[in-house]
Amino acid sequence: MRSSFLKTAAVFGLSVASTSLFADAIYSPHKYQQNDWFAEFGGNTSMYVNPASIAETEQLEFSAAFFSSISGEASQEYVSLTYPMDYKHTLGFSFFENGAGIDDGPDYGEYAFMLGYAYNLMQCVSLGVDLSVLYINQFDAVKQVTLGADVGLSWNPLASSKYGYLLVGVALQNIAQPAIATDPDASAFVVPGFFGGARDDAYNIPANLNLSFFYRGFNRALEVKAEISLIDVFHAEEEGGDGLSPEMSFTLTYYLSPHLGVRARFTKEGYPVVGATVNVKDVSIFRYLALDLEMSHDDLYAKKNRGFIWAVKITSRFGDTREEKIGEERYRRLKIEPENDYRAAMRLYLNRQFLEAAYAFGKVQTKYPAFHLVDQAAFYKAKSFENLRMHKAAKSVYEDAIKRYPQSDQRAKYHFQLMNIDYKEGKYTDAMSKYQGIAQKFGESDVKADADYVAGQIKFEQGLYQEAVDLLAAILPGNANYFYARYTMGIAYSRLGKFDEAENCFRDITEQPYSNQSESDLQDAARVKLGHLFFSGEKPDIPAAVEMYHQVQPSSPVYDEAVLGIAWSFLKVNKPDEAMKPAQLIINKYPDSFLVSEAYLVIGYCHFMKKNYKNAVEALEQAEKRTEQPVVSVAARDSARQAFDAMQDEFDSVQVKALDLARQLPTPRVQSKRDALKPSFDKANAAIEDYAAFSQKAIQSDRFESNRKRILDDAGFTLATAKTKMGQGAGVSQEAQQQLDELEDLE
Repeated sequence: MRSSFLKTAAVFGLSVASTSLFADAIYSPHKYQQNDWFAEFGGNTSMYVNPASIAETEQLEFSAAFFSSISGEASQEYVSLTYPMDYKHTLGFSFFENGAGIDDGPDYGEYAFMLGYAYNLMQCVSLGVDLSVLYINQFDAVKQVTLGADVGLSWNPLASSKYGYLLVGVALQNIAQPAIATDPDASAFVVPGFFGGARDDAYNIPANLNLSFFYRGFNRALEVKAEISLIDVFHAEEEGGDGLSPEMSFTLTYYLSPHLGVRARFTKEGYPVVGATVNVKDVSIFRYLALDLEMSHDDLYAKKNRGFIWAVKITSRFGDTREEKIGEERYRRLKIEPENDYRAAMRLYLNRQFLEAAYAFGKVQTKYPAFHLVDQAAFYKAKSFENLRMHKAAKSVYEDAIKRYPQSDQRAKYHFQLMNIDYKEGKYTDAMSKYQGIAQKFGESDVKADADYVAGQIKFEQGLYQEAVDLLAAILPGNANYFYARYTMGIAYSRLGKFDEAENCFRDITEQPYSNQSESDLQDAARVKLGHLFFSGEKPDIPAAVEMYHQVQPSSPVYDEAVLGIAWSFLKVNKPDEAMKPAQLIINKYPDSFLVSEAYLVIGYCHFMKKNYKNAVEALEQAEKRTEQPVVSVAARDSARQAFDAMQDEFDSVQVKALDLARQLPTPRVQSKRDALKPSFDKANAAIEDYAAFSQKAIQSDRFESNRKRILDDAGFTLATAKTKMGQGAGVSQEAQQQLDELEDLE
């Protein structure tokens, strides 16, 4: 008895639903016909009957089966793997072995390797093709390799939980007919035949037309399959016999339970079969596992002289179904991928890599137009440009988003950001016009408070302090602009002479918990303002002022101002030694501070009070020297503005190019353009940032102008007095003498 490796593999292998046929074996080929047990038992994944049938496979399936006579002298085996790629495409692979031994003589064997492909032409129609490589050993006398091919269609007109499932198939088996050589000296490879015809060197395995019908219904309790085959459709008269010979088979499977069924069939070879099928689901790594066992005696109907025969098959399915895989792919494409890209863009934004963030948000907007956060991607794309001071590009994105997403809840933000850009560019009239539109269209939205803040800042900068207060008062705790609004209100009230209201605004800031460093810095600024109010009130409260100044952190941007306040407070209570220490701290640690000149003034006063006129003169001369010329001169302003204007055209060009590149997917060509633009962007952006920093310094210089005259007058008069005390003054006017007497009183 011959042994086979598949006898063992069948125990562990995987398989598919079996198909069966009803027939009367009337065809007797003149020379050769393949055994059709594969068609009886192989099912969809074997591809033997119809390669299009593998399109019905919903999961990765691996099957193995073994058929044998009771003596073991004749047997057939196969293994098959089917892989559904997506809705359209399915791949299959099968290996068949068919063999027999004669006493102790040489064996006869056929070994076929089949590779198949099925394509869903539409929802219920599939086309399949396969290519087979057949190796035949004819009792060691002739050994050869030949090729074959099949083509088929399957149609699924019915798929209903109520009425059942129907599959109709038609296939031309061996459209490329494997050829069997008759000459022992023939070549090892035999060219297949096509469309029949007699051959001298070999004969062709018959080409067959197979029609199949499969039905599953009655709540999946009943399966019926019938098959009709026309054998040898391209029959050659020279080979004898008859062509187009019909054969039929029929199979009936009834499931006693979802996991157990009984089967009866009548085969094309002419004998009845009985069997059973058992299956389980979701066991270990298997989504589905089934065992089929069938048996018969092939002398019951037509004498085959093989006696009792039996077959066993194991079927298993692994992994996700076709629907699950495609659903996951769609979920990934429609949700996971855009969300990942959106998060990546947001990370760039939060890391202040604004140009890269603009490109990344542009990718989200372009690649995933149906993504539920695409309107937010547009917003942050524009914000990225805005943070780069690329206002032209930012405005273009906001305006486009207003048109593109008319139902978005981001529309109010788009309008506000356009207003904010006008404010930043000093276009107050345009900004206030947009504010009116926001108030009318989005009066109930969260954006209204932001618009109120910007409008309040505009009114403040226009000197309309009460109007500024009226707008800013609507901004309540919890709003991101609350600290800033209260600070502006405090200054506005101070300029209106409403010092109690100013104090309340600054206290509101110091009593609220801060959520970021900017708010912490603003709290320190509010403490400094409170200290100034206590210091300069009608009834000065110097201890309260010093307490406020001492609460300011050394890392605060207003720490030098707080220290100067402490110095003035000590001077106010006639403690020159204590006053000089904080003033000297400003000079030593903050040499670039605008308050250095006033710190020298304080030190000059302290020395004067101690009658150390020489040191007083030195300090007061430093105060005058550092105050006489503005920190930012008119010439410096003109020069900076000219350099900015010269760079503006180039910067506008960079904006246009960056905006265009942000609308495109990051292909290699686009990425190369972005890389080429980067040096121009860096150059223009550096110039813009330098001008912005210069402008901020100019603003601080302008604010210092209000103290310039006071410091010069105070330093000049005290300097003249100190020199007089030293005997260095030439002469003193009557007015100066009166002021000198006042200083004497101070001493």
